[in-house]
Amino acid sequence: MVLWMSGDQARYARLAKISQLINSNLDLRSLLEAVATAISEEIVKCNSTGIYLPQPDGTFRGYVGKPDHINGITLDQMVVDPEKDHLARDIIATRKSIYIPDTSIDNRPDPTPVELFKIRSLLGLPISYGDELFGIVFLFDYGIPMNLTESEIQTVEAYVNMAAVAIHNVKQFQAIQSLLKEKQLLLDFTRELSLCSTTDKILDTCFRYVGQVLNNTNIGVHLCDSIGSTFRPAKLSRSSDWTEEQWHKTHSKIKLNYENDLLFQEVIQTRKYVFIPDIDNDHRPNHEACHRFGIRGVFMLPLVATGEVLGTIAVVSLGEIRTYADIDMQLAQSIVDMTAPALSNAIQVEQLELIINDRTKELRENHRILELILNSAGEGIYGLNLDGEITFCNPAAARMLGLPVDQLIGRKHTDILQSEDGMVNVQIEDSIFDVLGGETDAYMREGMFQRADGIFFPVEYVLTPIMEEDAIQGGVVTFSDISLRKSTEEIIRKTDKLSVIGELAAGVAHEIRNPLTTLRGFIQLLNANPNTKQSNLEVMLSELDRINFIVSELLFIAKPQCISMKKHDLGEILQHVVKLLQAQAIMSNVEIVLFVGGAIPPIACAENQLKQAFINIVKNAIESMEHGGLLQISVELNHNYVTVRFKDQGSGLSKERIPKLGEPFYTTKEKGVGLGLTVTFQIIKYHHGRIHVESGEGLGTTVKIELPLVLSKGNQVDHLPFTYTTN
Repeated sequence: MVLWMSGDQARYARLAKISQLINSNLDLRSLLEAVATAISEEIVKCNSTGIYLPQPDGTFRGYVGKPDHINGITLDQMVVDPEKDHLARDIIATRKSIYIPDTSIDNRPDPTPVELFKIRSLLGLPISYGDELFGIVFLFDYGIPMNLTESEIQTVEAYVNMAAVAIHNVKQFQAIQSLLKEKQLLLDFTRELSLCSTTDKILDTCFRYVGQVLNNTNIGVHLCDSIGSTFRPAKLSRSSDWTEEQWHKTHSKIKLNYENDLLFQEVIQTRKYVFIPDIDNDHRPNHEACHRFGIRGVFMLPLVATGEVLGTIAVVSLGEIRTYADIDMQLAQSIVDMTAPALSNAIQVEQLELIINDRTKELRENHRILELILNSAGEGIYGLNLDGEITFCNPAAARMLGLPVDQLIGRKHTDILQSEDGMVNVQIEDSIFDVLGGETDAYMREGMFQRADGIFFPVEYVLTPIMEEDAIQGGVVTFSDISLRKSTEEIIRKTDKLSVIGELAAGVAHEIRNPLTTLRGFIQLLNANPNTKQSNLEVMLSELDRINFIVSELLFIAKPQCISMKKHDLGEILQHVVKLLQAQAIMSNVEIVLFVGGAIPPIACAENQLKQAFINIVKNAIESMEHGGLLQISVELNHNYVTVRFKDQGSGLSKERIPKLGEPFYTTKEKGVGLGLTVTFQIIKYHHGRIHVESGEGLGTTVKIELPLVLSKGNQVDHLPFTYTTN
C-alpha cells in the first residue's frame, strides 16, 4: 500500500512539475523534454520515448526524447512519413492513441524502423488540442514487448495531453508575440514612412522593412510611368547584391516585355502576391531574364493605391532556393500596401513639382524677356493699380523722373502728373481711370510731368487699361519726353514768324527808305537856309535817323548782311562797348565792371555786328536797373568756346516772359520796338553761338553767350539754338 502511494505520489509530483513548467516556462524544448522524461520514468518497460513535430513537407521529425541516440542514429534524424507509416496516418486521422502489442501481426507501422530498431510493440499518441495537431509521440521497446496496461496508456495520454497544452500555450504566446512584433514593426514603418517626402526615400524605407521581414535584401521595384502606360525598372534596394547601375544596364539589354510576362501580368491583374520558390519548376516567370540576373526564386507583390496598380515589388532569391512563412509574406504585403498610397502621393507631388518647375522656368524666361523689353524701351513705362499707385516702373521712366525705381514703386500718379502751379490737376487725375468710364480703349494726351527736383517737362503719354474678366484692374502708362519736339516746334514757329516778319520788314524798309532819303536831302537844304529854326531841324534829323536805324534792323532781320569774319580780340571789343555806354551807365547810377580771365585767344567774328549785339545786351541791363546797381561782365575760356557773361542787378524777368525773348516786336520797354534782342540773337546765331538767359523776378538777369574759337565749314553759318532757364 505504501509502495502504491509512493508511485502515485511520484506521478503526481511529475504532473505537478510539468504543470509548473507549463505555467512558468514558455521554452518549447524544455517543456517537451520534461514530458518525455516523465513518460520514460513512468513507463519503465519502454526503451524509447520520442516526440515528433510536423514539417512543412507533411512529415514529422524527431524533436526530443529518451534516449538521444538509438543504434547510432540521433532523434532529429528520425522522420515519420504518414505516406509510408500507416500507423501515423491513422493516428493523424483519428486523433486517438493506438497501441500495437505485437508488430508482427500488424502491418501498419513503417517496416523500415521496425526492422532497424527491432520494435516488438508500439504505442503512438497524437499531441492535439482541439482540432489542431501539434505532433506525434511514439513509445517502443528493443526486441521485448512492452505489455502496457490500460492504466499505463492512460497515464501516458495524460502526459501527452499536458504536452499538447504546453505546445498550445507556447504557440499562443508566440502568436501574441508575433502579432505584437508585427504591429510594432508596422507602427515603426508608418512613423518612418510619414517622414519620407520623396519617392526615393519612401521606396528605400519599404525595401528596408520588407528585407527585414523576409531576411532578403535583393529587392527591386518596377513602376508604371503613368496610369495606363508601360512599366519600367525604377529602383533597386541599396543593400542588394547588384549595383543599381548593373541592374539598369541588364534591364536595358533584356528589354522586358511586360505585356507578355505571365508572372507580372498575373500579379497586376489579380492584385495578389505570387511566390515561386523555384523558377525552373514554373512556366510563368521570364526564364531568360531570370537566368541573366541569376534569379532562382521570386516573390512578387503588387503596389496598389486607390484602385490603380502603381507597379510591382520583386524579392528574388539568388543561387539557392528560399522559402518564406505565410505570415511573413502577408506582413511584407501589408508593408507594401502601406507604401502604395504614400508612393502615389509622392509621385503626384513630384509630377506637379516638375510641372510647376517647368512653368516657373517658362514664366521666369518670359518675365526676363519682358523685363529686357521694358528695360530696353526708350519710352517711360509704369503700371498703376486701382488706387493710382505705381506698381512697376522701367529704368527709362525712373531716369526721366529723376528717382530710383524702388522709390517710384508705391507713389501716387498725382505726385508725377501735376500742374505747374503745384496743384493737383483734377483733369489728369480723373483721366487715369474715371475718364476711361469702363472703356477698354487706350487714352492719349499731352501733359506736364514733374521730376524729383521739381522741374516740369512736357510729355505725351498713353494710358492703357489692364483688363481682367471685363473689369479694369489697373493701367499702364507709357510716356515720352517731348521737350526736344516742343523746342523744335518753338524754333520752327519763331523761324516762321521771323520769315514772315522778314518779308514784311523788307517790303516796309524798302518803301520807307526811299522817301526818307529824299526827306533827309530837303532837310539838309533847309538847314543851309539861315532863316530855318535850327532846333526844329535837329529834332527832325534825329527822328529821321531813328527811323533809318529801325529800317536797318528790319533789313538785317529780313536779309542778313554778308558778314566778313576776321580774327578779333574779344576783350578789346567789350572794352569799346563799355566806353560807348559808360556815360549812360553813370547817368543811371550803374557801375560796369569788366573782367577778362587770362589770355583769351582772338576769335573769328564780325566786329561791328558783335559790338551791336553786346551794346543791345548792356543797354537792356542798364535800363533794367532803375535804381542803379552793378553790371558784371566776365570773359573766360572753356575748351573750344569763349564764354561772355553779363550779370545785372535789375528787376529781372518772370518765367512767363523769358521764352518770348528774341521774338520780333516783343519788348518790356515802354518806348521799345522789340527788335534789339531779335537782332542780337540773330547775330549770335550767325556766329555759331548760344545764348542762355537766367532770370527771376527781383533777382536780376544773367545773359551767358558762348562763342566758338573756330568757325567750322569756312564762313557758312549753321543754325544753333539758344536756350532759356530760370533761377
